[in-house]
Amino acid sequence: MSVRPFAIEFYLPRATRADQVAALLERIEAHTLDARPFRDPVEEQAALAQNTGVHPAVIKVALSAVVWFLAVAWLDFSGGAEVDLSLAVVTGFFVMFFTLFLVTASMAVNDQRWQLPKASFRKFLDDTVPIDRGTMRGREVLIHIAMLPVTLAVAGTLIGLVWSIVRAGS
Repeated sequence: MSVRPFAIEFYLPRATRADQVAALLERIEAHTLDARPFRDPVEEQAALAQNTGVHPAVIKVALSAVVWFLAVAWLDFSGGAEVDLSLAVVTGFFVMFFTLFLVTASMAVNDQRWQLPKASFRKFLDDTVPIDRGTMRGREVLIHIAMLPVTLAVAGTLIGLVWSIVRAGS
């Protein structure tokens, strides 16, 4: 018993398969274009009222949390050649990614979104911020950017405290 692969068949009288496909595509195009005319999101984005960009304090919070995490790791866990090598590799990755961040920022420094009026941090939290596909509230941008590094720094600190207490008790 042989099994045939699943196929969708179009049965229209006196029409070839190419005619069937062309007719189906015409109906899809007509329906799509009538329902939603094409709009370029970049053109629409310029019309939005945007007051502020990402506040520098948000980036400072995220980078400070990463430095905090690295400092806790070096202070609590250094002491052997194997561990120090791992910490050096992690620190090297931080330096590499931070350098990539700076290179990317230098390429995007002339972007019009960065030339928006500067606002206070409080105004940034309540205002909308332009992102890749539209806008977000400033509070949400702060959470998206700073949540992971701050959480890792706090967790690293707690693990380091437990490690120090256990090591001191031995």
